[in-house]
Amino acid sequence: MSQKIYLDDCAYDKDLVRLMEAAGHQVTTPRQAGTIGREDEIHFRYAVANALVLLTKNCDDFLELHQKDSQHPGILLVYQDNDPDRDMKNAEIVRAIANLEQAGVAFPESCHVLNAWRY
Repeated sequence: MSQKIYLDDCAYDKDLVRLMEAAGHQVTTPRQAGTIGREDEIHFRYAVANALVLLTKNCDDFLELHQKDSQHPGILLVYQDNDPDRDMKNAEIVRAIANLEQAGVAFPESCHVLNAWRY
C-alpha cells in the first residue's frame, strides 16, 4: 500500500524522500508546495487541501492543530530526544509507516506516533 505524504519543514530530508518513494509513497516536500518556512497552520492546511497525510517532527504543534480540526487525511508524528542513539532513523520512519499499513490502521482524522511502530 502506498500513501500520499506531505513532509513538514522539520521532517524534510532528501534521504527520507528517496526511501519513501522507493517504498511506493508519493511524497510532497515544502519546496514543491511553496511552503518552506511557513507557519505550521499553512503546512497543515496545504496537506488537508491536497489530501496528503502530514509527517512531522514538530509533534506538539500538530497535535494542537489536530485537536482544533480533526478533519484531515492523517498526521504522522515522530518524537525526537536529540539523541542519535534513540531518535528514529529515516529507514525506521519508512518501516513504521509500513507497519501501520500492515496492521490496517486508518490514517484519516487521526494522529499516529511512528516511534511506537518502528519495530
